[in-house]
Amino acid sequence: MHQIDSCSLDSCCVGLAIDGMCVGMIITNAAGRVMWLNRSAERILGIEKEASLGRLLGQVLRDPGMTGFWHRAEAADTTLLGEVKLLWPQERALKVNAAPSLDADGNRVANVLLFCDVSAEQQVRIELSQEATQRLMELADRMQPADRTDPQGGLTAQELRILRLVGVGLGNEEIAREIHVAPSTVRTHLKHVYAKLGLSSRAEAIRYALRHQLAHD
Repeated sequence: MHQIDSCSLDSCCVGLAIDGMCVGMIITNAAGRVMWLNRSAERILGIEKEASLGRLLGQVLRDPGMTGFWHRAEAADTTLLGEVKLLWPQERALKVNAAPSLDADGNRVANVLLFCDVSAEQQVRIELSQEATQRLMELADRMQPADRTDPQGGLTAQELRILRLVGVGLGNEEIAREIHVAPSTVRTHLKHVYAKLGLSSRAEAIRYALRHQLAHD
């Protein structure tokens, strides 16, 4: 009876396990040519194993975000972590990890690219955030008497725009980038908003925007 070599069996089992895991995995040689990829990599990236082997990974990848990350990883000497918003073959949010494999002398002999689809996780966070926002609005309504005055409170168009952005949770620097002004200008506008509406903090400004549904306009 033919006896199966235990090392071959172990290698086979490990290979099958890696090939079947939900995390995408691609291995290239030092020059960046594809040596191996698992089924999840094929599925997530929309590429075929047989057509990819031996080719430069930068030419195999068809999504610009993933391609850009890979080129940065090739130029890096250490592990590179990041997030990629995949647009092709379908929209996905990926957490990506690329690391060089070195020999005993410190020479790069291979590269390993790992990526995990976290789209469902992000969707859960969005839904929880929306639920929390709705509850905050309901709580604010119960805590405050009905306000039948003009919710805009005499704000200028720019001040109102900034208040709306505060209401959706943006910080001053994010608001500045959104409306193309300096962060100091945003701070000045917010001082005027607080004074006109009788607010004393950013938390009150967020609650005001939510209560008057300004953040949804």
